[in-house]
Amino acid sequence: MDIGFITDTGKRRDNNEDCFFTDKDNKIFIVADGVGGQNAGEIASSIAVKEISDYLKSNLDDTKTGGKYIFGCISDGINMANEKILEESFEKESFSKMATTAVVLMIRNNIAYIANVGDSRAYLLRDGKLIRLTEDHTMANQLIREGKLTEEEVEFLAQKQLALNMFSTITRALGDKNGVESDNFFVDIEEEDIFLLCTDGLYGEVSDEKMSDIIVNEPDAQKACEKLADEANENGGRDNITAIIIKIGDMNHE
Repeated sequence: MDIGFITDTGKRRDNNEDCFFTDKDNKIFIVADGVGGQNAGEIASSIAVKEISDYLKSNLDDTKTGGKYIFGCISDGINMANEKILEESFEKESFSKMATTAVVLMIRNNIAYIANVGDSRAYLLRDGKLIRLTEDHTMANQLIREGKLTEEEVEFLAQKQLALNMFSTITRALGDKNGVESDNFFVDIEEEDIFLLCTDGLYGEVSDEKMSDIIVNEPDAQKACEKLADEANENGGRDNITAIIIKIGDMNHE
């Protein structure tokens, strides 16, 4: 397994509100993208990553391998992070209403378990095709699901910078006083599969085709991450950029 990772402030932001975690031994990977005033976004994302990773490392029982159990553990970690973010936001006025996305990927017995809240994404690159595994929790995606707009219409309006703030509004995030629920997915892993976790600072600047091309043509996962960040910055770098690449490789030698 070859792991690469990067986080970059981008060209337009003064600080980096993204946070990530990689644990090759336990096969736990997390990306979070914070939102909020002042420095609250980076506080929220760092809390999410720490609370979720700490919970999973401390509580996972390796003898239990069922999907229901594993997703239950991830959900518990996300809920603990949600409560911690709320606690911090109530204690400090400057952290009020802070929130964060989170996408978690765990590998157990050649199965990838993925949970997401918000619009940070998980992709699978298999046989040269990049497949998005997660669904964005945004106003734009909600309008598409309700049949009020097509993906093409949303893309056109976004490119024209029309109603961009409304479309990018996150409809589900950690930091919600009403609680939070993740979407859960699992994938049976095949040899040479590649997983990509990233924030919208990457996929908002780089097309799926270009991301796929970079990952396929750069055999080293770390260098591929660096090239993805470079491409996002060359295309504007309007947001923080974070990516984790997990190249499965030869499963007989894991």
